[in-house]
Amino acid sequence: MSDHGTLEAGRLLCVYQHAPTPGAPGIYRHRRYFAELARRGWRIDLVSTPRNYMTGEVPAPYRRRPAMHEVIDAVDHHWVWTPGGIHRSRGRRIANYAEFATAAALRGLTLRRPDVVLVSSPPLPVALVGPFLARRFRCPWVLEVRDIWPESAVSVGWLRRDGLAYSALEHLAHAVTRNADAVLVPTPGLEPFVRAHGAHDVVTLTGAVMPRPPDAARRASARKRLAVRDDDCVFLYLGAIGVANGLDVLIDAARLVPPTVRARIVIAGDGSARQAIEASIAPDELERVTLLPPTGRDEVDDLLAAADVGLHLLRPDPVFESALPSKVLDYLGAHLPFVTTTEGLPSRIATESGGSAVTSAAELAREIERWAEATPDERRRRGEEAFGYGLQHFGLEAGVARLEALLADVRSRRRDG
Repeated sequence: MSDHGTLEAGRLLCVYQHAPTPGAPGIYRHRRYFAELARRGWRIDLVSTPRNYMTGEVPAPYRRRPAMHEVIDAVDHHWVWTPGGIHRSRGRRIANYAEFATAAALRGLTLRRPDVVLVSSPPLPVALVGPFLARRFRCPWVLEVRDIWPESAVSVGWLRRDGLAYSALEHLAHAVTRNADAVLVPTPGLEPFVRAHGAHDVVTLTGAVMPRPPDAARRASARKRLAVRDDDCVFLYLGAIGVANGLDVLIDAARLVPPTVRARIVIAGDGSARQAIEASIAPDELERVTLLPPTGRDEVDDLLAAADVGLHLLRPDPVFESALPSKVLDYLGAHLPFVTTTEGLPSRIATESGGSAVTSAAELAREIERWAEATPDERRRRGEEAFGYGLQHFGLEAGVARLEALLADVRSRRRDG
């Protein structure tokens, strides 16, 4: 038995293409949950690739190695090679997805028999690894749907709803969703979408807020490196710079902010739209807007310490109205109120946690001015409000208990069946 309640710990095999290598930019949600499961007695194998999905690069220690194993936070990581150039063309990205699905399936076959297989999508093709490994090991499998495909691909202009590619991917999405013993989603707004794909048992597991206590020395040092004045209000956008993120709205808003307003906008990340965003920033706008390269975990903590307000942007689309990106949880954990341009769930969380929501560049410019003119004490008060909200709604312990209960449930149903 596990030390936590009466749930029996077991062995979990997870296939998740975008797990970041130590210190690399990316989403650490899975590692946080799995590290806590390991502390509770679970043995976890995670198959991923060291090629970072934001930068498209492979860190030096992992290069020229077709496969590699290392233990991180008590989780066995099995890294497999995938081809590069993922931001150069759609064809290269498809080749990357196909190669990972193949390599992950083959690597999974060499590992010890798990009690449960968990496969995280997107990319959608990797979902096929779930039923393949489940049949091989005669165990249940759980499909995690972090973003709804192929609908999201239509939203960003990658696919046409009346095209053959969309039809094929839609058929695949419905087939794997119906086949899974349970479906995991990171936000409740995705539940109706996955049920429309055929899911029967759906569990919501959001990311977890990780507390980052205010650190005056770290804040001062980080702001000095950014050449930020004491009276500047720093707005931080942290994360992917892709077509779906709509950062052009932020650049347009920055142009509308009066020059006398002490506001600095810091953008840190990478993605398919980065070059276009970089080209759109005129030299005379660089005093207001700072575009940084993708940052590692320590640098992320520095930026969060330096910031006063977080920024969350996505293009207007009903698909995104149910999204809960990890950057929002990072802001809440760092005691930062945030401003969002996305209606639905992001808007509700922003306003309930002490931040605000807008729908246009003009409105965002006014919000930037309003937050910049607020007193530091008022911004800190809103930050504490955001942190309290985050702990109450997105604490780690409750999420791990929910995940462990799901794993125990699919195991018992398969045994009873």
